[in-house]
Amino acid sequence: MKVNLIVCLFVLDTERNENIRKNDIQKIKILTTKDFKLPSVLFDGKSVKNQVRNNLSSIIGSNIFHLEQVFAMDYEKEIDIIYLGVTNIENVRKLDNNYQLIDFNVENNNTIIFGNNSYSYKTIEIESYNNIEYIHEIKTDDANIKRTLLDTLISYKRIRVNADSSDIIFKFMGSSFTLENVRILYEMIKDTKVDKSNFRKKIIKYCEKTDDEQNDIKNGFRPSQKYKFKPLKGDVWL
Repeated sequence: MKVNLIVCLFVLDTERNENIRKNDIQKIKILTTKDFKLPSVLFDGKSVKNQVRNNLSSIIGSNIFHLEQVFAMDYEKEIDIIYLGVTNIENVRKLDNNYQLIDFNVENNNTIIFGNNSYSYKTIEIESYNNIEYIHEIKTDDANIKRTLLDTLISYKRIRVNADSSDIIFKFMGSSFTLENVRILYEMIKDTKVDKSNFRKKIIKYCEKTDDEQNDIKNGFRPSQKYKFKPLKGDVWL
């Protein structure tokens, strides 16, 4: 039985906004091969997580990323073990030429943005042995793309769930960030809007001020305070 170790690496990228009064544009991207497959390596019978980590490190030229196992898919002659990875674009130091970062998002719980294309999907609830199973039906005739999208969608939904019970949002941040950066990313992932003041109160205890500033004073606007993540043991983020 062949065992594939697959990683869905989500990367927060930032594009400079020409309007200095506006926040820079944050985008989530997904790491794929040039033919839109997720990074994969055959299990060698040793440490699964170390093998996934080493493979990913060789692709992005860095070992600074969050990594956790999400689920496994059992096929007729092979098993896929899926890992979720999260990092910031500043940690992608030297991207392997065989790979690319493409736009990714999930909108309205029915559309997947994947590169320059969008794919509709629906989630069906099935009761089995007193448990609820969720089946995602993705509209595409391309079996390889469907497999990639399914792995990516399930991994992304893990981020959505964990966003309210863990520090995974901060795993997307670079070495420093503003509170607005965190809020905008949270709203993007959850596909919702939050009250700015209440959200700030919830996250501020996990943020430690740095000496960095968002804008130069010469621009004529008040600089935004920059922070770094300060974990609290035994606590839940939101």
